[in-house]
Parts: sequence; C-alpha cells; structure tokens
Amino acid sequence: MSSKFLIMSIVLIGISLLLLLTLAFYYYQFRKLDTKSKKYGLVLPIITVSLISISEIMGIITAVIYKPDLLNSNTGAIITTVIGMICIAGSVVSLFFFIPYYGVALTKDSINLIGEKIDNKNIVKIISDTRTPYIFVFYKQGKRVIKKVKFSTKMVDASFFDEKITGIKVDSEDALAYHNKTIRNK
Repeated sequence: MSSKFLIMSIVLIGISLLLLLTLAFYYYQFRKLDTKSKKYGLVLPIITVSLISISEIMGIITAVIYKPDLLNSNTGAIITTVIGMICIAGSVVSLFFFIPYYGVALTKDSINLIGEKIDNKNIVKIISDTRTPYIFVFYKQGKRVIKKVKFSTKMVDASFFDEKITGIKVDSEDALAYHNKTIRNK
C-alpha cells in the first residue's frame, strides 16, 4: 500500500517537469516570433511557474520522507502528495483557461498566443466591448465553428490590433449582443 506514495511522487515529479519544459518551449517559440508588436503577461505566468515548482518540490519531499514499511508514519507523504497534485491541477487549469493572459503577439498574418495561432484570414470581427474592459476576437475554427478569445484591456488596448496589420477594424460595441445575434442564432 505505501509503495504507492513513492510511485505518486515519481509521477508528480515527472508531470511537473514535463509541464515546466513544455511551458519553457512555448515561451521560447513565442520569443522567436518576428512580430509587429508583442505583449507579455506577468502575474499569471509567475503564478503558474510557482505552482509547478511547488509541485516539483512536493514530489521530491514525498520521495525523501517516504518510509516503505510503516503505514502510520506516511502522513507527511500523503500531505505533500495532495499539495503537489492540487498545485499541478491549478497550473493546468490556468494554462487551459487563461492562455491569453500569458502573452499575445501580432504578426503580419496572425495573432499568436502562447502555443496557439489565429490566422488573420480566419478573424471574423474584433470588438472593444462597451460594457466590460475586454477586447474580443471572433474567429473561425474550421468551416462552421466561430470561437472567441477575450483579452483584458489591462494587457492590450484596441490600438494593439492595428487595422493595417490585421486588415480588420476594431469596433466598439456590446460583444455579448454581437455574440447572441450572430453566433447563437445560427
């Protein structure tokens, strides 16, 4: 039973190392882009790297304090494993849902996020929302699906999406009304 903690610590170390290397690779690719303008997020990437590093440390601590024969003395291994898994889950959630806050770059033919690219030819509309402090980019993914990406105006403003580069004018309107009118009614 208690050897599962050692396996979990090895899995925890492996997953956190893989996440850290993947994030470093994507940032390296993002930095190499030849862009017209580029913005980096600061708070969320630092929090994510900190969570991944904490889970790495928790995996190492679990491997160090693991005692194979004594079931009752593995309380510390249980606690460090749970903390490490929670940190990994938090970092994966932030990577999945908040990727526009890590960085955005504008090239002559696309809008690039960390690990994602939106071609200018697929952009349907760019809206500076009048109700909220966000800028929405509506784009086609495939033939029929229209998706949106939300950018905070604290990170980028409407002038970041230059009409000369993207070929699309930034409109000031209610993004929710546009979404309901065009996308939901199809």
